[in-house]
Amino acid sequence: MRPILPIIATVTFAWALCASAAVHRASAQAPDPAAFLAGQTKDCPGCNLAGVSLKRRNLAGANLAGANLAGASFHRAVLRGANLSGADLTGANLNKTDLIQANLSNAKLANAMLFEADASRANFSRANLSEALMGSIRLLNGRLDRAILTEADLEAALLNDANFSNATLNGANLHQGRMLRVNMSGAVANSTELTQANLRDANLSGAKFGESVFYLADLSGANLSGADLNHAVLRSANMGNTNQTGTVFTGAMMPDNTIHP
Repeated sequence: MRPILPIIATVTFAWALCASAAVHRASAQAPDPAAFLAGQTKDCPGCNLAGVSLKRRNLAGANLAGANLAGASFHRAVLRGANLSGADLTGANLNKTDLIQANLSNAKLANAMLFEADASRANFSRANLSEALMGSIRLLNGRLDRAILTEADLEAALLNDANFSNATLNGANLHQGRMLRVNMSGAVANSTELTQANLRDANLSGAKFGESVFYLADLSGANLSGADLNHAVLRSANMGNTNQTGTVFTGAMMPDNTIHP
């Protein structure tokens, strides 16, 4: 019969080695804000980085999911393909930032600045962009489905082929927005400014545009089926070849300046 104590000692030692290795791996994988700020790593998921300056930093492909970046500055930074899902970017400066194909789904971007940022093919699904300043942003093929853009400023934004389905845009400014083939089906965009917007071939089916302004807007070829445009201003708008099946125009000012009953 073999002695029991040496066997127990061997098992205990092996267990201790495994536990030590596991602790080492966990320590090695833990996000390190200091290393991130020093430029030693691009990844810092869940880190508290509120108010930091990351101007002009190359963070392409970085993992900052769930990080606290409230008030941070990314002015002219490169965040192409970065993971910012669930991150808190409230009041952050993302002016002229490269956000192409970045993931900002479920991110908090209220009052954030994204002036002239390039967010083409970026994912803002379910993000909160309330009162965000997004003038002249590029969002070609961007995903904004179910996003909140209440009173957001998208003056002269380039939004061709973007998806705003079921998004909330009440009081938003889309003046002179270029919105060819944009999908706004089911969106809630009451009291929205769309003067001179180009919405040619857009999908606005089932959307709510009560009291919104479409003065001089181009809606030619747009799908307005089931949309609610009660008391909207459509004065001098181009509505040629639009699908108006079930569209509500109650009290709206039509392109010929008449008021719809």
